[in-house]
Amino acid sequence: MTIKKLGKDIQQRRKELNLEMSDIADYSNISIPRLSNIENGKSNPTIKTIEKILDVLGLELVVITKDKNATR
Repeated sequence: MTIKKLGKDIQQRRKELNLEMSDIADYSNISIPRLSNIENGKSNPTIKTIEKILDVLGLELVVITKDKNATR
């Protein structure tokens, strides 16, 4: 997943929940400009920042790793 795709997914979910950026900012302690940059794919947030945002949105971060040594 790209940063731009992640941002669009966050924005879409926020809108589905009828939340404003200020709502996310208040609960996650992330500034509105920073959140805007994340939603627009202009910022590379840390995992901790992503987790804070997703927590407000009622989502969980799932990391999928691919084991290059695994047999198929």
